[in-house]
Amino acid sequence: MKKGIKIILAVLLVGIIGFGGFILYQSSKGISYDISSVEKIENDVEIIKEDEDSVTIRKNSDGEFKVLMFTDTHFCGKREKDIMCAEYIVKNITEQKPDLVIFGGDNISGGFTKKRATEFAVLMENLGVYWAAVLGNHEGEGFLAVSREENVEIFSSYEYCLMREGKEDIDGHGNYTVNILNNDGTLKEVFFFMDSGSYMSDELKAQYGVTDDDEVYDGIKTSQVEWYKEKHDEIEAEYGKFKSVTVVHIPPYQTEGNYENTHFAYGEKREGVCESGFDAGFFDALKEKGSTQAVYFGHDHVNDFGYEYEGILLSYIQSSGYSSYNMESKFDSP
Repeated sequence: MKKGIKIILAVLLVGIIGFGGFILYQSSKGISYDISSVEKIENDVEIIKEDEDSVTIRKNSDGEFKVLMFTDTHFCGKREKDIMCAEYIVKNITEQKPDLVIFGGDNISGGFTKKRATEFAVLMENLGVYWAAVLGNHEGEGFLAVSREENVEIFSSYEYCLMREGKEDIDGHGNYTVNILNNDGTLKEVFFFMDSGSYMSDELKAQYGVTDDDEVYDGIKTSQVEWYKEKHDEIEAEYGKFKSVTVVHIPPYQTEGNYENTHFAYGEKREGVCESGFDAGFFDALKEKGSTQAVYFGHDHVNDFGYEYEGILLSYIQSSGYSSYNMESKFDSP
């Protein structure tokens, strides 16, 4: 064999070994938090029944039902920042002892996400509190990241996770409800969790009449709106009139324009609203059914305002992560 060919083969072999080592290293990066140190909190909530797109839970004691929500945790494999985020979550859950914890999307981001997604779920299992989640626009987009569908599969495989994939013929991954009962079996509240997607494809733009050539954020689609109305009717038929809250990641289409005209808002608008680029009738369906008290979302990391629009609270939950675009720059500053 000629010397030149040997050198080329040697370089290729080194490159292959190096790339393989890189893949193994990245794949091994979890959230870097000592999960074994976490202790279970006391709770008296139990699952009563469940199916493909709903879970019904009951609190067996009297008193308030406490819900704690985080969003945009962005566990991305950056060791120190992931540890800080995990510490923040554990501290708040341990101190507040909620009955339900909600994660509002962009929970696990970046590439090589399988181990982080799994360790995140184990962390919540060790805390022993029921939790639910929606996906954000960044889930599934990194190199060798688990798909959105697989992300739901990982989370929902754990005992305390209430997240469900939802019906197969509905757009998105993770359209489901959590129905909360009082200890006497009456319905206290319903949480609708809906997948607002990531970015609009050219096909979706054509379907919803969006002519913008730039990147446009996704949103709740027609099939999901119909699912919402049907599910709402199903729950009402069983329990009667009820109150509900809806959780998505990307702000609804109505969020930006109507904020400017509202007479009252709390919190602050610190950046532009990156809302869904189209309206498939989602907000109209919420008004039609009449149970919705609030829609909560994340996505825009430094906005924390909320306001009432046509009888429904539209409200941000501020970012909980340290690798998101606002916190990362502050973290790295001297």
